[in-house]
Amino acid sequence: MRYMLLRRSDPAHEAGLPLSPAGRAALASYTGAMADAGILRACEHLLPSASGVRLRIDSGGVTRADGPFPETRSLLAGFAVIDVGSKDEALEWAARWPPGEAGAAEVEVRLSGCPGGCANVQAADQPDASGQRYAILLRSSIELENETPVARARLDALDAHNAAEASVGVLLGADGLRASALGARVNLASGKLTVVDGPFTEIKEMIAGYWLIRAPSLQDAIAWATRNPYPVGPPVEVEIRQLAELTDAAGAFTPELRAAEQHMRASGLDAGMRAQLAGGAPVPR
Repeated sequence: MRYMLLRRSDPAHEAGLPLSPAGRAALASYTGAMADAGILRACEHLLPSASGVRLRIDSGGVTRADGPFPETRSLLAGFAVIDVGSKDEALEWAARWPPGEAGAAEVEVRLSGCPGGCANVQAADQPDASGQRYAILLRSSIELENETPVARARLDALDAHNAAEASVGVLLGADGLRASALGARVNLASGKLTVVDGPFTEIKEMIAGYWLIRAPSLQDAIAWATRNPYPVGPPVEVEIRQLAELTDAAGAFTPELRAAEQHMRASGLDAGMRAQLAGGAPVPR
C-alpha cells in the first residue's frame, strides 16, 4: 500500500530558517532508514510559500493569489511517499519523523490513489534536464472528500495527458490521495505523541492529489496547471510550490549527511530528495 506522509509547516520553515547540523543529520538518518528498508519512493522539500501561487480555475477564467500565505499550519514543508503493508506501519514511520528545533512536528498520513483508479506515471529519464521543479497541489472539496465517482472518460483523459507530459520529461510524478477518513495525523509536541484518525473537517486546507513538474519558470508552471485536465471541476483550486534543488554545499556536509547522500545516489532516488540534505538549503522541520 502506498502512503504519503505530509509534513506540515511551521513559522521557522516559512521564514526559511535552516535546521541545525544535528537536525539535518537526524533527517538524513530518517530518510536513509526508509531507503534502507526499501519503502521510500519519493521525498521532497517545498520552499516557503513566498515562492508559491494559488489558482482558482473556473469557467470564467483564472484567479491568482501570490504567497506568502498566512495560515502556516495548513501549508506543507515537505512530504515522503512510502510503500508499506498497512496504515499502522505508515503511522509508525510518521511518528519517527524528526521534530524541528522547537521539538514539535505534525505529519499527516494519507492513503495514495484515485478512487476510480488512475495509471502510474512513468517519468522519462533526463539526467541533464534544466528548469525548476514545482509541485501542483490539488485542494480538496466536498466531492473529493466524499469520493464522489468521476466519469471514466475524465480519468482516461487525465491518464493520457499525464503519460504524454511524462514522456517529454515535464511531468515527474503524480498521484491522488484518498479521503481523509482513511488517514490520520501524528502530532509530536513536548515529547508526547498523539495520533488523531480522520476524517478531518478543514476540507479546503487538505490536499486531494499532486503533480510534480519541471518548468522553465513559475509562469510556465502556472500555464501548465491552468491547462491540466483535472478529474473534477470546474471550479478547481490548486497551490503551486517550488521544490528545493540539490545545491553545492559539500563543505557543510557532516559524515552522516555524506553517508546518506551516497546511499541515496546508490539507490537511484531523485535528486530533489537529496536537496533536503544540502546544508545551504532549508529543510522540512
